[in-house]
Amino acid sequence: MLAEGPARRRRCPADPDGGAEPPADRSGDEARGPAHHARGDDGRAPRASALVTSSSPAELAVVADGLEFEYPAPRRILALKGVTLRVPEGQFTAVVGQNGSGKTSLARCISGYLRPTRGSLRVAGTEVWRLRPAQRATRVGYVFQNPDHQLFRERVWDDVAFGPQNLGASADQIQESVEQVLRRLELWDKRELHPFQLSRGDRQRLAIAAIIVMRPQILIVDEPTTGQDMARSREIMDLLARLNRDQGMTILTITHVMELVAEYARWVIVMHDGRVLLDGPPRQVFSRVEELRITAISPPPVARLGLTLGLHPLPITVPEARDAILRRLSA
Repeated sequence: MLAEGPARRRRCPADPDGGAEPPADRSGDEARGPAHHARGDDGRAPRASALVTSSSPAELAVVADGLEFEYPAPRRILALKGVTLRVPEGQFTAVVGQNGSGKTSLARCISGYLRPTRGSLRVAGTEVWRLRPAQRATRVGYVFQNPDHQLFRERVWDDVAFGPQNLGASADQIQESVEQVLRRLELWDKRELHPFQLSRGDRQRLAIAAIIVMRPQILIVDEPTTGQDMARSREIMDLLARLNRDQGMTILTITHVMELVAEYARWVIVMHDGRVLLDGPPRQVFSRVEELRITAISPPPVARLGLTLGLHPLPITVPEARDAILRRLSA
């Protein structure tokens, strides 16, 4: 799947639905992710080893076949309509599409927040929605679009420590893992601050820190660059790229910024009307202009320039376009 084969066209109606996806209930502990209310059925915290040892990774991080999800009454909105996809372990994948296309519903099914109505979905080798929250925490982590929905403690340190505490980690394990994550995300010097004293970008990093401290195999990040300029957006994407490269963490990010998709993603899933319209490497997806048009997605400016000039292979980043143009001029 990682080879630059052609982007695949999926069956999908041509009319965008245009509606916004119904929001999930973000109240209480559910807004913080699975491990933030992680207790076993007997009321006791799981063993401390849950923090440091996740389950054996599968070759495919996500396997969906005929996946459907319908929001219950009174809305009765069928948000996912027969989604079939494969996400290899360790891949950096971008999920794109207009509002109401099913991106967030898909992400919440993968994370275990929503239970599929029909079809099959296996995440890290299991039906994740069947797991207890503590078990889900080491398989998949979910960072909401608004980081403020996941921050509620009095100190930065406490927000990051909350998950490991609920996983039953020892004091020494918590100290070590929280310090390591805060230093990696450049938040160590701000550990005593209240989270809402941080900038928007720092709060985004803090929300990510509060999830990755539990070492999930898969990290889903919903619109991580919303409300930030391109420089700050690249800082967040650089962080996700490092987690993917250095820790082998599977990354799924939902985004509307095609320039960042071109620069960071190795695979792109295009959602439309609750279905997968296209999936493939960014270069091939961005070359499918006619299919993208019905989704209101436009390739990044560099790719549009390459299409206009007829450059092959299609450049999708500025360095690629520069090199392609220089080659043509010197030919």
